[in-house]
Amino acid sequence: MQIRHPIQVIKKKVINRIEYKIKWNTGTITYEPMTELTPELLQLVNQWELIQHSNKKEKIIEKSDQKTLKITRQQQKNSMQLEEIKPQPKQLIPHRERLVENGVVKEARKIQGKIEFLIMLKDEQELRWTNLEEVKTRIPIALCDYLLQRIKFSGK
Repeated sequence: MQIRHPIQVIKKKVINRIEYKIKWNTGTITYEPMTELTPELLQLVNQWELIQHSNKKEKIIEKSDQKTLKITRQQQKNSMQLEEIKPQPKQLIPHRERLVENGVVKEARKIQGKIEFLIMLKDEQELRWTNLEEVKTRIPIALCDYLLQRIKFSGK
């Protein structure tokens, strides 16, 4: 009968308990629970864990180096873009009047809880009273302009 000796730890398995996948000199592979490891196996597992830990550290350092490199490249790129943009002297741009869509709101009134607006549409060229919904659908910008003129802003 041949005596088994552990050759290599393949992986660690943690589900309900910690087990290690061990390759033996006989060619067999078994899962050994940590609680039943022999001193020889414990030494092999310890070496394997140290190697895994150092590999993990190397990967973390490599990732952080890649992130740092990426950030420095981005910063260099941004600084180059800033250098390319030459500041231009500020010029005052005159305010352009907003074009009213199809008409103008002249006045507003409230009768029996309903709000009505006196409007003049470009197409019709006559003044008439209409409800809020029609004004919102037909000339919303004119409605906003009218309402903004009526708001009193406080200095708070």
